[in-house]
Amino acid sequence: MSGADDVTVVWVAPDGGSVRSTPGDGHDDATRAVLEWARARGLRVRPAIESSRGGLENTDLTIADRVERELDRAREATAALDADVAERALARAETLLREHPELPQAAWLRAEVHRSWAARWTRVEPRDDHRAQVAWQDADALDGGRAAGIGEVAFPLRPRIAATLAIQGVSSQRVVARLDGNELSASSSSTGTTTYTLDVAPTEHQIVVTVDGETLFASWVAIPDAPASPPVITVRVSSESACAASSFGGVSADGAGGVRAAGVGCDHWIAAMPTERPGAVLIARCERAGCGPLLEWRVSGGLDATAGVAPPHARRGGAWPAWATWTALGVGAVAATTITLIATGVFESRPTEQRFVAGGVRVE
Repeated sequence: MSGADDVTVVWVAPDGGSVRSTPGDGHDDATRAVLEWARARGLRVRPAIESSRGGLENTDLTIADRVERELDRAREATAALDADVAERALARAETLLREHPELPQAAWLRAEVHRSWAARWTRVEPRDDHRAQVAWQDADALDGGRAAGIGEVAFPLRPRIAATLAIQGVSSQRVVARLDGNELSASSSSTGTTTYTLDVAPTEHQIVVTVDGETLFASWVAIPDAPASPPVITVRVSSESACAASSFGGVSADGAGGVRAAGVGCDHWIAAMPTERPGAVLIARCERAGCGPLLEWRVSGGLDATAGVAPPHARRGGAWPAWATWTALGVGAVAATTITLIATGVFESRPTEQRFVAGGVRVE
C-alpha cells in the first residue's frame, strides 16, 4: 500500500467469476458508491494493479564482474607475495558482496573470496594458520566445498547443524526462498507462513526471497556455531506486490454473503461487489486472507449518503470480527439518531420576530 490511508479495492463478480480492477460495464454508480464509502472513513481507494517486477532485471549484474576483477587482482598479488595489494583487493570484493546479497552468484563469489583469504594467510607473510582455516571453512559452508587448487591448503569441514527458516506474509504458492543460491523446498505451510528446514554449516549465509518473481528480501544471515537450540530465522515479507492484482487471483464470493480470500497477503484491502440496485455496492473489509461480511453501502444522490446494512453473515472459517460488528451497529445508530433529531425539531428554521419587553425592544 502506498500510504497509511490507502486501501486496495478488489472487485468481485457476483457469479463467482474472476476478480477485476473495475466493476464492469454499467456499474459506474458502484464505483461512485465505493468512493463515497472511502471518503466517509477518511480513506483513499485504488484498484489492484500489477506492481513493477523486481528480481534479476533490476539487479546490477556488473557488480559480479567487478568482484571477479578484484579476485584476479588478489590472486596475482598473492602469487607475487604482495600482502598489501591482496588484502585491499579482497576487502573491496567482500564489501561489494556484503552490500549486494541479491546477486544470484553472491554466495559462490563470496566463497571464492574466503578461499583467497585462506591462500593469503597460508602463503604470504605474516602467515596465520588459524585465520586461514576459518576462511576456508566459511567458503565450504557457503558452496559445499571443493578440492584444493594448486598452492591452496584444505582444512577440515565444520559440522553441520539444523536450523529453521520461516517466511511470513505470503502463501507458499507464491514464495520462492533460496539459500546460497539454491532453491529450498518448504517443509510445512500454514496461513501466511511457510517454513523450511535447513541443514547448514555455521557461517553467514545468503537468503533471498522472491514473491511472484519479485525479489522482496535479500540478506546475509549469520548461523551461529554450536547454538544452545536450533536457530530460527524469521523473514517478514510485505510490499507492494502483496497487494498486486495477481495476489488476488483466488478471491471470490462464497455464495453465503462472504468472500473467499485464501492465500492473500495484502495487509488491508476491501472486496467490492456491484449490485442491481442503483447507487449501491456490497463491501467487505479484509485483512490478508480474512474478510468480514459483505455489507451494503448505498448513495442516494448528491451529498446525501446513507447506508443500508445487509443481514449479517458470519464469515466461514473464523469468528465475527469486532470492526464488522461496529460497522453494522454503528451505521444503524447514526440513522436512528438522525431520525430522532429531526422529529424533535432541532433542525427546523425558526422565524425571527420582535418581542416587546420592559426596557426596550428585543429581537429573537
